[in-house]
Amino acid sequence: MIYYSEIHFRFNQLETYLQPIECEFYYAGIKVYTQAQELIFKDIGGSSDVLNVGEAMARNRPKIIAIADVISFLIGYPITIYDIESQSYNVESSKETMEIDITKFIYGGQDFSFQLNKILSKIETNKNITLSLLDKWNKANYLLEADDSHVLYLDEAMLNYFHVIELLSDITKRKYEKILDKKSEELLNSFYKDTGYLHQNQIVDKVNQKKKLLKEVLIGDFIPLKDRYKYFLSYHNLLDDRVSFFIDELIKVRNSLAHGRVAQNIDVMEYPLTPFYNITRTEGHLVTPIGILTAVSISKFIGIHIWEYEWNEIKQLLEPSPDLVVDFLEGRLDVDINNKNEHNLTWYSLFLYYLTCKDKWKKVIESRVKLELSKRQLKNLDLPNLYEIAVILIDTEDRQLFKMLSYVITKIVEGNEFRWSNYRDIFLYLEVRDIEIGIIRKKVSDILASRINKK
Repeated sequence: MIYYSEIHFRFNQLETYLQPIECEFYYAGIKVYTQAQELIFKDIGGSSDVLNVGEAMARNRPKIIAIADVISFLIGYPITIYDIESQSYNVESSKETMEIDITKFIYGGQDFSFQLNKILSKIETNKNITLSLLDKWNKANYLLEADDSHVLYLDEAMLNYFHVIELLSDITKRKYEKILDKKSEELLNSFYKDTGYLHQNQIVDKVNQKKKLLKEVLIGDFIPLKDRYKYFLSYHNLLDDRVSFFIDELIKVRNSLAHGRVAQNIDVMEYPLTPFYNITRTEGHLVTPIGILTAVSISKFIGIHIWEYEWNEIKQLLEPSPDLVVDFLEGRLDVDINNKNEHNLTWYSLFLYYLTCKDKWKKVIESRVKLELSKRQLKNLDLPNLYEIAVILIDTEDRQLFKMLSYVITKIVEGNEFRWSNYRDIFLYLEVRDIEIGIIRKKVSDILASRINKK
């Protein structure tokens, strides 16, 4: 018996901020099209040799998931079987034939038909890896959208993004290994030619004997995930110093999730409040860039260029590496931290480094902040990026610096020019990260109380 299905998604059941979709294409015998505010999956080919509707649904489900994953990747919003409004199965064909030359996908007035064609072609030539990548990415986004604050399944969403990274890293693994082998051989060749006084045949024998040992010494028994993924990014011209540091931070999070790290400091939470002790709660800010980075990485694998604009935009917001911050603190890097710069090195970057650096660098940061503040008129300061470093340095013993920081904090709070919903949220942020806040909070409170008394 042959069963035919028809599945309807209503746009008004999806998020209201979705832009208009207009599409028509075919996948695995299913016609996908839009009509009267509905997205419709119509099975033209049918499911043959099945005994009942249940078996027909089981055979049809993988196709539905694949189509939903493809559409979700193009629009950047998760569509799943949970968005189905209605579905029907019957044994009568609509007699409709497949017009396989039709491929149209327009979203928000932008034509993605070419990109859709490339995705469908990639599925034909490399089905399992392509659909696995799209499905993991769609699942991660679905988990993030499970609640308004994107915190309920934050750990699980991050894990699915990491699965994308692991799959992509394996794609170029062999190319990377060949490069490493070649470099090892070149190094040994050079060494024996310069120091061994050997004939060419003897050099070849020596290289063959030692190259495996050298590779184990230099790299180890296996190539770390971060190196494999960085090679993938480099291969596709997506890697620079800031992205490299970003990957290092991501891998730390991935290892914590993979090995089941014990939740830390469970006596206090910062906003947005979570229903569980998320391992990644202090790294939640990484979820948006990792989502876009994995999207553009998938695009590169497929051979298209969507998600590049979004990645280039968010890449500008990635924090510089600690090495770059140290270069600035020691005067080797000349950059204006009060204004936009190519390194995205700001007052906030100094604050982030302050949280994890050794005590000797905290004194250096304090001195450098004083120097940078003294060079500028206080009315011209980049206040939104100054609040955090001003708060954490407010217990300074330097009276001149204290006076400048007091002015900064007052102006920021008066003008609501902080990144938090409330100026006091910074204290929760610090407390979650095991920073002693008693003195800091009292001094900030005294400064603001003094402002009120003066009025």
